[in-house]
Amino acid sequence: MTNWFVQSSGADEETGPYRPSELLDLVRSGDVTPESMLRKDDSGWFAAADVGGLFEAAMRPTIRYFCPNCHLEISEPPINCPKCDFNVIRADTEIRENSIASRDSKGATESRPSSVKNWLNRKKIDPRSGNSRR
Repeated sequence: MTNWFVQSSGADEETGPYRPSELLDLVRSGDVTPESMLRKDDSGWFAAADVGGLFEAAMRPTIRYFCPNCHLEISEPPINCPKCDFNVIRADTEIRENSIASRDSKGATESRPSSVKNWLNRKKIDPRSGNSRR
């Protein structure tokens, strides 16, 4: 599994390692922006915008799974529930819509849906030909 690291504003500090799902959570919270510097494992640093599909993946809905016996959140079935040891073949599910927040210079979170929308539109449509880039 790939470990991700994020460079803090002071270029000498880094945080991590993060699992891919944790990196997506950082994107959703606005802690990682397209300008953030990342590295995976022992690679060199690069802009988060250069990670193909990162911001698109952060906006996809996520599915949460719950044990139908005790309602504890669990990983994707099949699994034995760690709380009640129920053999979960089919779990109760919850689908969560995701969005990306931005942080202003003071650290307060604000939503900037128009900039995200514009960024996604640039990724989806090639302005020279009008063709989708999927």
